[in-house]
Amino acid sequence: MRRESIKRFIPYFLKYKLLLLVTLIGMIIASLTSALIPYLIKNVIDTLIATKNFANIKNFLILVAIAVLLNIVFKLIQIYVGNYAGQRIMQDIRLDLFYTVSRFKIESFSKEPSGKIITRITNDVENMNDLLNAGLVSLFADLFFILLAIGFLIYINPKLGLIVLLPLPIAVIFSLYLGNRVEKIYEKVRDALTKMNIHMQEVLTGIHVVQIFDMEKIVIDKFKKFSRDFRDNFYKSQVTNVVLRQTVNISSYISIFLLVLVGGILTIKGMGTIGTIISFSSYLSYLYGPLGDLSDKFSILQNAVSSMVKIDEFLKSNSLEENYEDGNKFEVQGNLALKDVYFAYEENSDVLKGVNIDVKKGESIAIVGFTGAGKTTIANLIFGFYEPTKGDVLIDGFDLRIACKSHFRKYLGMVLQNVFIFKGTVLDNITLGDEFPLEDVENVCKTLGIYDYIERLPNGLNTELSTEGKNISLGERQLISFARALIHNPRILILDEATSSIDSHTEELIEKGTRILMEGRTSIIIAHRLSTIKHVNRIYVLNKGRIVEEGTHEELLQRKGLYYEFYKSQYK
Repeated sequence: MRRESIKRFIPYFLKYKLLLLVTLIGMIIASLTSALIPYLIKNVIDTLIATKNFANIKNFLILVAIAVLLNIVFKLIQIYVGNYAGQRIMQDIRLDLFYTVSRFKIESFSKEPSGKIITRITNDVENMNDLLNAGLVSLFADLFFILLAIGFLIYINPKLGLIVLLPLPIAVIFSLYLGNRVEKIYEKVRDALTKMNIHMQEVLTGIHVVQIFDMEKIVIDKFKKFSRDFRDNFYKSQVTNVVLRQTVNISSYISIFLLVLVGGILTIKGMGTIGTIISFSSYLSYLYGPLGDLSDKFSILQNAVSSMVKIDEFLKSNSLEENYEDGNKFEVQGNLALKDVYFAYEENSDVLKGVNIDVKKGESIAIVGFTGAGKTTIANLIFGFYEPTKGDVLIDGFDLRIACKSHFRKYLGMVLQNVFIFKGTVLDNITLGDEFPLEDVENVCKTLGIYDYIERLPNGLNTELSTEGKNISLGERQLISFARALIHNPRILILDEATSSIDSHTEELIEKGTRILMEGRTSIIIAHRLSTIKHVNRIYVLNKGRIVEEGTHEELLQRKGLYYEFYKSQYK
């Protein structure tokens, strides 16, 4: 599983292979020069003690200066190029991940908590960023440098080198063992963090419900549990990390003790030098310093691999919309048909059962029914968010299963009861990022009769709106959604519960605008309020997923069926 997950991200790294190669070369040269400097200093000290003549160490000092200069230059190259490549790779991954998530089937957003999706795009990608910036290159550099330090220790004085390295295997074994334990604990820390994010997102989104139903204590207690799990596991990880580092430190102290003891004895006996002892002390610090950090680097590596697996599983468990950019492209005229359509969100639980609807270009129809009858499901099928389990949804005779979704949706417009407002100006929320002349936007608002309302806002069309439009009323959001639909000039218009959450004055304004909006367009109105649909060409009455009545307003009243009962309940 891990190998397959890692393979998904290899192409991102290969795209910048030249930059990563430069980073690797910089790391190798920087490590070589760092390892060479103590050896050169040893020769300076030993030569100076032996000859007591500064002239004899001039060449060694020049070499030390060159090594220091090269170390600084290539270390900078390693850091700068490595970070530059890392940020480019992360940017590509973030953009591709966000683009992929935006093309998920709509059902994915019903089963996946939005807090979890945000965690995958932010936290897990950031873990991979840590791998590049502080993990992978540094890990290779540390391992390479440890090998160089061991090599120089044995090369300078094999006997002393092997003696001072005796504690090293113990430190390595403990580092690997405790590092593995730390990683398992970190996995629990990450899970607790994900649960906290999901819970916070849910509470903040539904804060009105929380406060209205006095749920504060319940949600706080739940958050305390997640927070406690996070705290306890994080504490365990820190304690284990401290034990690991102290194990490395103790091994380092033993090596230094052996160096002073054995090195001193060898020097007195003429089998060692002062320069050897000084260079060995440098190499031991170079050796145990990175070794102490290896656990952190391995943790970053494990963290990143774990995030790769989670992102990979997340992407595999959610399907992309089929034919989003491929498929049949045709100019939508406005003819719409549902032929013997069945649909179920869950297996063996049909929401729609044999639905037949036929709408000619320019006609207007209405679909009415009890809550849960399947009205909004029909709208979702027309937009291609879902595919029928049986039957066909056709636009101008083209089956939407094989139609290019990004193409035909340009010809569709929708007005929802719960209008989503993006953070930005009123103008931004009407145009939705498309380029329209300001005059066209103003004309649309005047056509709908809402221009005066917009002019009364603090800055007119340039009035800033908060996320979800919380600084304006539901009715005002509805008016913006009508302007949004009209400016994009759809061939097929769907008004889903378009007037069920507004005051009577705004409803009157919207009913007038609705007639203008529907002129010359194929229109489908889905509503509970029958006052808005008297003028449509045909009304379909939906009950328990089936069309039970069909006709004009007057015809259905004369039949005295379910529509008649709806009408009486609203006007009695």
